[in-house]
Amino acid sequence: MQRYQLEEIQQRLARHPGWRHQEEALVREYEFADFVEAWGFLTQVALLAERHNHHPEIWNVYHRVRLRWSTHEAGGVTEKDFTLIEEVDRVYGGFARGRRE
Repeated sequence: MQRYQLEEIQQRLARHPGWRHQEEALVREYEFADFVEAWGFLTQVALLAERHNHHPEIWNVYHRVRLRWSTHEAGGVTEKDFTLIEEVDRVYGGFARGRRE
C-alpha cells in the first residue's frame, strides 16, 4: 500500500472536518453524552476495524474518544486510513443525529 505525501493528505483532509494529520497519522477526537454512549461508538469502531483488518489506536476517558489511524507497514497514511475515517464518521453521525432528535 502506497503511503500518501503531506500535500495529498492535506488535500484529502479538507473533505473530512474534525480530522487532522499528526505524526504520520490521522487523528480525531469525539465527545459523547456519557461513557455508555462513547463505549457504544467504540464497539462499532472495533467491528469496522476488524472487518477491514486495520486497527486504530484508541483513547477513551469517560465521554471522550480519540482515534488515531495509520498504516504501520507503510510508515504513514494510506488509502486504508481514509477509508476507515469515512466509515467511522458515518457511525458517529448516527450518534450525533440521535442527540438532535
